[in-house]
Amino acid sequence: MTEPEAASDLARRLGAWDLTLLVLGGVIGGAIFLTPATIARQLPSAPWIMGAWIAGGILTIAGGLVFAEIGAMFPEAGGTYAYLREAYGGFTAFLYGWIACFVIETGAMAAVAVGLAEYLGVFVPRIGAGVHAFSIGPVAVSTGQLVAMAAVLALSATHFVGVREGVRIQGVFTAVILVAMVALTLGGLFHPASVPRSPAGPVRPAVFGAVMVAVLWTYYGWNEALTASGEVVRPQRNIPLGLLVGAGAATLLYVGVNFAFLRVMSVSELAQTARPAQMASARLFGPGATLLISAAIVAMAIGCTSASVVPGARIAYALGRDGLLPRAFGRAHPRFRTPAFALAVEAAWTCVLCLSGRYDQLYTYTTFAVILAYIAAGSSIFVFRKRLPDAPRPYRCWGYPWVPILFVASSALVAAATLHDQPKETLAGLAILVTGIPVYYVMRRKGRT
Repeated sequence: MTEPEAASDLARRLGAWDLTLLVLGGVIGGAIFLTPATIARQLPSAPWIMGAWIAGGILTIAGGLVFAEIGAMFPEAGGTYAYLREAYGGFTAFLYGWIACFVIETGAMAAVAVGLAEYLGVFVPRIGAGVHAFSIGPVAVSTGQLVAMAAVLALSATHFVGVREGVRIQGVFTAVILVAMVALTLGGLFHPASVPRSPAGPVRPAVFGAVMVAVLWTYYGWNEALTASGEVVRPQRNIPLGLLVGAGAATLLYVGVNFAFLRVMSVSELAQTARPAQMASARLFGPGATLLISAAIVAMAIGCTSASVVPGARIAYALGRDGLLPRAFGRAHPRFRTPAFALAVEAAWTCVLCLSGRYDQLYTYTTFAVILAYIAAGSSIFVFRKRLPDAPRPYRCWGYPWVPILFVASSALVAAATLHDQPKETLAGLAILVTGIPVYYVMRRKGRT
């Protein structure tokens, strides 16, 4: 493998607020409006449910504190990929980058884009996964898939013409769901409790652990914004600031909306509610609010799809610059100074995944690999503290070493639970990971010739 190039030709145009928007866009997706019902079916009372969401927020902020130190040390494109490369070498970093570019990030974007089409179906019934548009040979194409692909291409184009333009457009849509979540939170705070409170009975540790897996997955995604670190101005200041403000804001919003849900619904009612946000908004603000919250969820899906454009292209860009993907991936557009080729390939591959209908399965397969990457990247703080004790650290993790230990240990518990609950999917994901090994050695050999 050739040595990584020292300088990036991407434009540094993102400030702390832009990074915060990326964090929130990556975190706040449809899961926050689906997970509460799942959790309510497992926990017996509101105090336990709120405790789970608060604990998840604390662990998220702990992760933010850890990644803030590492991110400020290595403000480069690729985020987790760059940290793994510096801590453990090119082979480990490549395997993560390989599966992140072509499975994790693109699969997640395809899933969110198709979800966006389903949300739009509330307003336009002719849009949906079950509405046939035409066929390409044996492949039936739905109107939902067409809308998903159009969204991927359009939002990728906004990031193509400039990183700040793409993030600001994403921020407009993300702001809509933020306003809606704040309104739900305030409505819950000022609304008199309308359901009796059940006492917080005992909960088996195994049950609470299973719930925490779901909670943490709902919080995950906050670190993806760091893939754009190579485009952040004053990164030593703005990376920690944007990351921690984003993680803290996500925690407040998640805790707030769940408080609002439980203010107007009993635990048993929440457990049976497919759309808790719509029901809560109707009870807090009247029937007309249901349509507004549905529109906000559509905006959320657009913002989340746009935020999903960023990580895969930046990881591919970093791989290209390191000679582990064709060099075209590591070139920036001469005018817009964005990873143009990587963005185009990412958009095309995501559209293929939208058509295939296999994105959810692929993402499920790689769940274990995603968590391993969290563990490895979080643990790298100990590697850097030992190996580079005198290196400049613009931000030092508060509570070291206990906060990093807490984050790594909690991620390890999620990994263990995933392995226990999804052994076949985990093995399939590891098989996908292994396919990157020959690619790594082929590209390394090319880089040496």
